[in-house]
Parts: sequence; C-alpha cells; structure tokens
Amino acid sequence: MSDNDYYETDEGPRQFPWYLLTGLILGLVVGLLVSLVISPVRYTDNPPSALAAENKSHYRLTIAQAYQADQEAVRARRRLALLGDASAQASLASQAQLALAAGDENTARVLADLAAALSSL
Repeated sequence: MSDNDYYETDEGPRQFPWYLLTGLILGLVVGLLVSLVISPVRYTDNPPSALAAENKSHYRLTIAQAYQADQEAVRARRRLALLGDASAQASLASQAQLALAAGDENTARVLADLAAALSSL
C-alpha cells in the first residue's frame, strides 16, 4: 500500500447539494403553514394595559360613553385603572384635546366630562 492510496481521486467538479435547498424551502413552507393556518397564536384574557395606544384610546372612549349613560364615576375610575395610566384624568384630557383638534366635538365633550367627574372624586 502506498501513500497515494489514501488520497481521493478527483471525480470532477462538485455539484451543488440541491437536497439541502429543497429541504430548507419545504421546512419553511411547512413551518409557515403550521404557524399561520393550522395552529395560529390566539391571545385571550389579556389585560387592558397590554393594549396598543390606539386601542387604549378606544377603550377610554367606551368607558366615557358608559359613564355618560350611567353617571357612575367610581366604576369608570376602576375601569380606567385597568389601563395602567399614570393619571387617568390627564390621559382623558389629552385624548379630548386630540379629538377636539380632529374636529370631533361630541367625543371631546364626552371625554372631558369624564375627566371633570374624576377630578372631583
């Protein structure tokens, strides 16, 4: 046995391993199918403090409209506390100013009424 027996013989240029690319593409397709169609993530029972800023604004407006209907300021304060704002009155007043700047006077009035009611508690 000579030293040349241990060396590989040149069989020509190497081919690209297409099976790896095929496996990668199939893996991505199956992963997306499972995560988006078969078993997507569903968020349930999240606290209002986890909402996005725009959704918190809708939540505040809904609370203000509920206050306008039943005039229960303590209940509205408890609902607003779930948002985790530093100051519920300041958040309501700020949102009322934004609504007024947008030309929505009814929304601004409802929010401002609740902010005034909370400041008197």
